[in-house]
Amino acid sequence: MTDKYLIVGLGNPGPKYAKTRHNAGWRVIDELVHRYALGAGRAEKRARTWDAVMRGKKIKLVKPLTYMNRSGESVRPLLDYYGIPLDHLLVVHDDLDTAFGILKLRQSGGHGGQNGLRSIIQHLGAKDFARLRFGIGRPPGNMSPVDFVLQAFQGDDEILAQEIVSRAANAIEMWLTEGIERAMSSYNGGQSEPPPKVNLEEQLERYRRAHELAPSDPKPLAKLIAVQKKLGMLDDAAAGHLKLAHLYEAVGKSHLARAEKEKAVAIQPRLVEAQRDIAEWYRRQDNPKKAIRRYLILADCYLEQGRQEAALAVVETALDINPQHPKAIEVRRLLMRGAEE
Repeated sequence: MTDKYLIVGLGNPGPKYAKTRHNAGWRVIDELVHRYALGAGRAEKRARTWDAVMRGKKIKLVKPLTYMNRSGESVRPLLDYYGIPLDHLLVVHDDLDTAFGILKLRQSGGHGGQNGLRSIIQHLGAKDFARLRFGIGRPPGNMSPVDFVLQAFQGDDEILAQEIVSRAANAIEMWLTEGIERAMSSYNGGQSEPPPKVNLEEQLERYRRAHELAPSDPKPLAKLIAVQKKLGMLDDAAAGHLKLAHLYEAVGKSHLARAEKEKAVAIQPRLVEAQRDIAEWYRRQDNPKKAIRRYLILADCYLEQGRQEAALAVVETALDINPQHPKAIEVRRLLMRGAEE
């Protein structure tokens, strides 16, 4: 046996699933990877994993790459290989039967129809392990649950999802240090009176002053951005993410700077300089798939501005990375045909 903890986020691999409700578990793992600056991780046992020390505990973060309904094929080998006991396992997953915005931490239980959890229980032959349910609620109208869970969060729902991802990461940290009972009482939602309303305008002014007093400290700026999002000040929030990226670049934390730029373009996709910076960062990191994806997004941005030659140049850059990339080839063909016409 080991004193290591295994924290598993459930989801599906591939960019088309990245922002879907079904990948809530992966997003929580990504949040912890970001918080602790753990880098790209490594592949093992059909999963992407990261090793770290969090709050004095040795942990392994896991994103199974098996697709949701075969998650147990990754989790069981990892537990066996590292000798991790079931009481050191926590699985984070989306849950249709929990209202959106609510977290529910449980000591054990059934799968509740969640296929990833079902697979883990089947492969372990046990259900006595902790799980953190990320509520996504039921689909509206006559929409099927399958279609619903594979939809991305949009608008205000995406902003709330980001907040719940952060709360889920906080709950995991408390589970590690203070135990499951304390974490349940602090983070489980929906059973008690709603929290008192927060005066967001007062928070906005407070964090704005704090940022002005310490402009090189990223913490007050990050809090200011969060309040701006709650108030719908999305242009200001996007500008704040870019400013935060600049602060991280100044201290050599390029991975954090890139993450902030990605948050900015998630709000305002047409921030062409940020899109270019992200693409070039991935290229320097020898991540051709993400680099090409960003270059093609940048090409779309240029096309919307009527800058066809700039769009074509960016597509050529993508093809320098992978001359056989089918989408880049098709975009170049369309651009060249448009130029001829």
